[in-house]
Amino acid sequence: MKRRELVDSACPIDRSLSEVGDSWTLQILRDAMHGVTRFTDFNRRIGVASNILSARLQKLVAVGIFEIRESALGNSHEYVLTEKGRDFHTVLSALRQWGQKYLFEDDEPMTQVVDARTGRPPRTLTVVAADGRELTPDDLLLVQARAADPVETAVPIDTPRRRKSAAES
Repeated sequence: MKRRELVDSACPIDRSLSEVGDSWTLQILRDAMHGVTRFTDFNRRIGVASNILSARLQKLVAVGIFEIRESALGNSHEYVLTEKGRDFHTVLSALRQWGQKYLFEDDEPMTQVVDARTGRPPRTLTVVAADGRELTPDDLLLVQARAADPVETAVPIDTPRRRKSAAES
């Protein structure tokens, strides 16, 4: 069976994966969030083959996550995060927090991030309703509308959770 094209999916997660859904790209973005901008520095830090790094960087430029700027030294160029790229930091932070919680033993070394001003770790990210309630997967239902339309016009999507919710009503 042919893998469906994620870029054409109605699901925002699928479309996001089509742009950033491989481990090399996530490592590039992680390092960019911490100030890495030069090809040689990405290559040294990540340890990826140059042809793979070049392809990933070209794709990130093509989809608007990076822009290329002339180096301050004038002898090369830098990959600089755009607004779209900088907005991805919340996704990386959520992935980092999930990994910290579930993938390390207490005695293992682990990188962490802290607030540069206070030296304290950031709060754990959560999904919060407009009224302030913390939401779990059980609180969410999937709906679909055109991207430009208000969510109130969305049509429910048939999922096991939707059927369970309808049966309980």
